[in-house]
Amino acid sequence: MERPSKEQISELPLYIGLGLSDIYIVENELDAAQAIEVLKNETSLGFDTESKPIFQKGEVSPAHRLFNWRQSPRRFSFRFDLLSPLQRPRKF
Repeated sequence: MERPSKEQISELPLYIGLGLSDIYIVENELDAAQAIEVLKNETSLGFDTESKPIFQKGEVSPAHRLFNWRQSPRRFSFRFDLLSPLQRPRKF
């Protein structure tokens, strides 16, 4: 796969981003169940993780803080610090 040229990049549509109303923070079992119901019916999903930033040499991030699942146009952010291991998504 080759890197796109500047001309090809300039022809891409602008990314508008997500509005706050499109971001759902999953903080409990009910939120998780509702998010999974939406996500499990999708044919394609995007995801990423977010960790606590590290500012000092030798400091270690304790773990991922957020696990984000993206289903256009919505994003579901599972906060791992608030979910027990049994509530964490594991079917994907």
